[in-house]
Amino acid sequence: MRRKTNKERIQEWLSSPYMLLTYRLLATLLALSISRWMLYLFNIQFFHQLSLKEVISLYFCGMRFDLPIVFGINILTILFYCFPTKIIYNKRLQDIVDIVYVSLNAFAIFLNFFDIVSFHFFGKHLTIDFVKVLGHSDEISFGTIRQVLFDYWYLLVIFILFVLTIRVVAQQTRIHPPSKEEKPRWQMRQAISLAVMSILTLIACRGGLQAKPITSETAMQYTDPQNAPILLNTPFCLFTTHETKLKEWTGTYNSDYSPIHKNLTANRFIENDTLVADSIPSNVVVIIMKNVGQEMLKYYSQDRRFNLTPFLDSLLCESLTFNGMSNSRRGLEALPAILASIPALMENDFTRSAYADNDFDAFCQHLQQKGYNTIFMHGGKNGILGFDEFSRRAGIKNYFGRIEYDDEKDYDGQWGIFDGPFLQYVAQTLNRVHEPFATMVYTLSSRYPYRVPHDFVLPEESYFWTGFEKTVYYVDCSLRDFFKTASQMPWFNRTLFVITADYSNSLHFQPEYSNVWGMYAIPIAFYYPQKIKPLRCEEIAQQIDLGPSILSALGINDTLFSFGRNLFDTLSEPAFVSYYNLTYQYCDGNYLVQSDGERPFGIFKPISDTLLNDNLIDRLQCPDIFEKLYHFISEYNNRMINNELTITKTDTIHETQE
Repeated sequence: MRRKTNKERIQEWLSSPYMLLTYRLLATLLALSISRWMLYLFNIQFFHQLSLKEVISLYFCGMRFDLPIVFGINILTILFYCFPTKIIYNKRLQDIVDIVYVSLNAFAIFLNFFDIVSFHFFGKHLTIDFVKVLGHSDEISFGTIRQVLFDYWYLLVIFILFVLTIRVVAQQTRIHPPSKEEKPRWQMRQAISLAVMSILTLIACRGGLQAKPITSETAMQYTDPQNAPILLNTPFCLFTTHETKLKEWTGTYNSDYSPIHKNLTANRFIENDTLVADSIPSNVVVIIMKNVGQEMLKYYSQDRRFNLTPFLDSLLCESLTFNGMSNSRRGLEALPAILASIPALMENDFTRSAYADNDFDAFCQHLQQKGYNTIFMHGGKNGILGFDEFSRRAGIKNYFGRIEYDDEKDYDGQWGIFDGPFLQYVAQTLNRVHEPFATMVYTLSSRYPYRVPHDFVLPEESYFWTGFEKTVYYVDCSLRDFFKTASQMPWFNRTLFVITADYSNSLHFQPEYSNVWGMYAIPIAFYYPQKIKPLRCEEIAQQIDLGPSILSALGINDTLFSFGRNLFDTLSEPAFVSYYNLTYQYCDGNYLVQSDGERPFGIFKPISDTLLNDNLIDRLQCPDIFEKLYHFISEYNNRMINNELTITKTDTIHETQE
């Protein structure tokens, strides 16, 4: 019998089932890691501070999180290729394995591509909670999908190329029986390969030999929270996140923070004390702009390339304004923050969390008890994202939406009624309801797919504007017309207008707004020339501050539960708190600190270091600020767990003193 040459042995080894399996797994790893990295390439404005060395390092470090998915979704292929019987040469079985291999890997790659677009708008990876939200809302519709495919057609082309590549790899790595080989030796090799691959699969799925399997939190060992998304692939985020309950905190803190506020009497910014003395209570209209952050307003961002908001800029010059910060990144998170002073400090948004049935205190509940006519007005489809249900729980009695507007000629074809006609409807409706009223007005036009009415005339310079910038300009014009109409109404001069946003814009044009500080910057302003002094206050203010501040400005001196502060008193210290990519952030106006709740890993000076390039954690200690953060988390978690989002007998009271 002729002995095999070295070349034949090498060729036989290279075409063995376990080597063909290796080629498949390497192809999957390469496809998954490249598609993961495309999130960075197509959202580079979020990661502008990274150097080339850091970029390359993070790409390879991210493979640690790719491997669990590569081995996990290909477990059937691994078992088949290593099975110690020659049934693996059966062509029909190989066809089935090929279909499973291509389908599962194509789906994993598709999730990465889907996240490229999703991250562009939400600044975070898809999680199980987010998928549930999308599945029970109007966020995903045929019209949205059609528009996404039209706007991001090039991603679809690239995705198809990825799938075709995976298909070619499958065809080229099919198992072919050798010409001659002794069965015992072949079975022994297969058995050894099965044992080796089983061990490697176990190690890969755990992410290494450490005591516990890796999770999304492990990414924080390699980089800052802002850069963590480019380490993690979307399937990994989906498989490792689940609806978790908050952890109860124990311990004592030196901070005197308390979420209970008594004596909301204003001691600053008020022109005089007539707010309290007036026989006719003041109305309040809270205007929540959709997706319009500080970056879009010339008043806040002097370096804006286009002046999109001339009316709002002029209005803010006549208002009391703050350096506003959102406690949310989605509309579902914004309403609890604005209406009930509940920040988004957990993976699940409050309205869909395990604590959604908790009782809570909301400023509109107090206003309703004082005889206010409480109203929520949103041109979107009635019931969208549960706005009507939550606003009702927050003390808002009347809801006006697309159904009540009842004129489909002003429908934008996607989300609801265009802001221009709907805001005119708001002004006319408020002229018919009884006073005093407390009205929440939520705009919607400045959201994807960024449509304006066909008859709306844009200025000549708008040729270079993006679709989003055009809708921001449209919202500004709509608000201009609203205030023009409202100013002719008898209720206008006795109404407090509060201007804010649900969250900052998703599209960024300036680097200082595309980081974990700037991406939360929103306008917060109080317009009431007869009562409140126009002033640009540089203090930070957050959405959860609005509840107690509105009650204070209206002269309603109730005891209120709120995680925020009263902006109209001098005792409350400025603060901002958020939760992003498994990271808690807290700022006292000077220093921004970051922690996972146990370990501090970031200290920045956001006012001077707007790009957050200089992490001071190794050069500066801020134990007092971290103490405030941990005390805040303790209050939040424990009260959420124990259903104590209202005043209890054991609560300490924060009082404002003159």
